[in-house]
Amino acid sequence: MDENIKNLIKKLERSVFAGNRAIAAEELGKLGDPYALPALIEALNDSNPKVRVAVAEALGKFNIPGAVPGLVKALNDPDSPVKKTVIASLEKIGTSEAISGIIKGFGDKDRFVQKEAVKSLMRIGSREAVYGLEKALTYPDDSLKRISIIALGKIDTYEAALCLVKAIENSDNKIRQQAAETLGKRGKTDVLDELMETLKDPRQPVQEAASETICKIISESTSVPVLVRALGASSRDVRKISIETLWKIGTPEAVSGLLKALDDPDWYLRCRAADALGNIGSSEAARGLVKAFETYENSLRKAITCALGKNGTPEAIEGLVKALNDPDSSVREAAVVALGKASTPEAISGLLKALYDTRAAVREAAASALGDLKAQQAVPELIKILENPESLMQKVAISSLEKIGTSEAVAGLVKATESPDACIRRAALKALERINKSNPSPVSAQDKAEIPDAGPILGGCLTGSNSETQIEASNLSGNIHSMNSLKELELSISVEETEESRAHQNMSPGEKRRIGLTCPYCSRKLNLSTAPNYCPFCGMKLKLKY
Repeated sequence: MDENIKNLIKKLERSVFAGNRAIAAEELGKLGDPYALPALIEALNDSNPKVRVAVAEALGKFNIPGAVPGLVKALNDPDSPVKKTVIASLEKIGTSEAISGIIKGFGDKDRFVQKEAVKSLMRIGSREAVYGLEKALTYPDDSLKRISIIALGKIDTYEAALCLVKAIENSDNKIRQQAAETLGKRGKTDVLDELMETLKDPRQPVQEAASETICKIISESTSVPVLVRALGASSRDVRKISIETLWKIGTPEAVSGLLKALDDPDWYLRCRAADALGNIGSSEAARGLVKAFETYENSLRKAITCALGKNGTPEAIEGLVKALNDPDSSVREAAVVALGKASTPEAISGLLKALYDTRAAVREAAASALGDLKAQQAVPELIKILENPESLMQKVAISSLEKIGTSEAVAGLVKATESPDACIRRAALKALERINKSNPSPVSAQDKAEIPDAGPILGGCLTGSNSETQIEASNLSGNIHSMNSLKELELSISVEETEESRAHQNMSPGEKRRIGLTCPYCSRKLNLSTAPNYCPFCGMKLKLKY
């Protein structure tokens, strides 16, 4: 034995000064000679706590399993600093016996000692340390259980995650919630199967905690197989998050998973999966939706139809055209609305076919969609609808012809002004007025050819044989932006046989020039050669006074 070590052992055992004994223990710890071990273990019973702390620290530096029994015995020391140092030394040794000793620290009355024991096991991180932390969850102290769960989350091994899954089944609500939050922050899917088994627990709070945990994990996952697995969970919330996450990924593999979700027992989630496939917008999704359309019930077929409308691919358009033959009218109507968002020849062809659907709602939707698309091919069919006095779609046809606005469409509207139905005449005249207002001064010869000036059109209405049409045209004439049209209006209005109008017409030219006619409603001067019954500017009926 080295002479220096002998002197240090002698000082540790015999010095009357506690400081000298502590210094000797520190020096022996640095030298690490096994011959000093018995003396150091004996010194754990020193009367001074500072010496005991120095001795416990020195034994940790030895890192010899032979020091463990003495250190474990020292956990009964009355001073907390000594016990904390003992736990730190047992951590350095790290054997199974040492870990068992650290676990005894959970039963200490001092929370700082308990915390030191948890931190030591966390830093060791072995399987034995994880099982030790699991035991901490059985102690009554809430703060001990809380820090143990945090430690298990930081160890981040499969064994530690399994302990957290078990903690979700704990009867203590706080423990369940903290375990769920810790696993959610961890974000790994290695314990997904175990969590899904926990969903089958008969206790609702446990199911909710497990569901919350799985939702947090899979919402951050980019693994399609994991998300597809989660589609089989008993929790509706988990399946919903899986569908939405697959939607975000949008790969062909994700599309396959979403197609499986169309079999979900929950109607809303089936529709959500269909909606996701529509928004992905890929050909694979469209083909899957078209295939699924032939399999599922009416309510889901409608959702699939709407999804195909969002998809917009050629395969989706083809599927929508097929949906026009569905026995459910709501599905056909949804297909018409979806086709109305496309401008392909196939979509327009399908909409023209839908004009002859057995359901009025489908026919009206098709007529309106053709107008929105400005489909010139639809003009002859829309005019046929106008010419049918028994049709209930005449106003929709007028609106669509107005939107299309070609010369053929305008001609159809002019013809509608002679309809025996006053409402149809009025709607046609107002449509012609709006066409005129939107094109007050055509900028090119082509525009003039396509959309003629509404002034002559209304003039033609005024010269017709229908008095109600003349009155309506007169009422609308105040919005005409052409003096030529106003002159035509002036010459074409039929003057009612009233005493005032006859008196005015029998006046000499000189007397007529001296009379200033002013509309009492719009205050416009009416320098006309004849006395009109209606003001050509505001359309109000005039009561002339001389």
